[in-house]
Amino acid sequence: MRAGRTFALPGRTAAVAACLARKGTTMKSARIQPLAAAALAAVALTVLAPTAQARNVRLMESVSDSVRLSRVNDILGTLQMRFGSASSRGAEVVRRDVNVVGEGSTQLHDVGQDDSVRPSDQGLCARAFEAAVTRLAFAARDARATAIVGVVSVNDGKVFDDPDHFECHAGTLKASVSLRAQLVRGPVDVPVISPPAAVAPPPAPIPVAPDAPPPPAATFQPLPPVPAPAPN
Repeated sequence: MRAGRTFALPGRTAAVAACLARKGTTMKSARIQPLAAAALAAVALTVLAPTAQARNVRLMESVSDSVRLSRVNDILGTLQMRFGSASSRGAEVVRRDVNVVGEGSTQLHDVGQDDSVRPSDQGLCARAFEAAVTRLAFAARDARATAIVGVVSVNDGKVFDDPDHFECHAGTLKASVSLRAQLVRGPVDVPVISPPAAVAPPPAPIPVAPDAPPPPAATFQPLPPVPAPAPN
């Protein structure tokens, strides 16, 4: 920006927004180098950081969606991972109740051309989920486990137990995921809570006899005429 030019806006957030709004024209006129742009983004994150703890939104995120948005499959490799406490039944536990916390933060490269600084809640939760799974994967390999099962969310002593979702707490610039898991060895047997009822096959059709051919038409043969009596 040009030397000697100052401005005052109400609140630090508004000031950062004004700086980012002027980013496009300022870069064109003053030809700011990429390092200066990164410094501007760092200032934005630093100014907004004190308010990061003011927001705490509890979200129920999909496990499958978060796996798709992250590198969880690459991190797990050959390790199996099952959510829900029921998935640990009958397994050989080698390390019990492993608790981990993962955090997903806003990064400098998140500052886009549209001056947006913060990713979506889903994106931050996916980063936090990836960080938590990474810690579980390290613990599993250290214990020589073959699977991570019975995974549940634990926050403030409250357990959220669901086979398809986990709990995430999203703030202004970061999100947090707290998981508890059982590390097991050997095959994983996931019980079926309510197996579908067997469907009886439809009854076999009753064979129908083909229609009998119609009886032959009656034949009528007239009797030969009675000869007349001979005259006396």
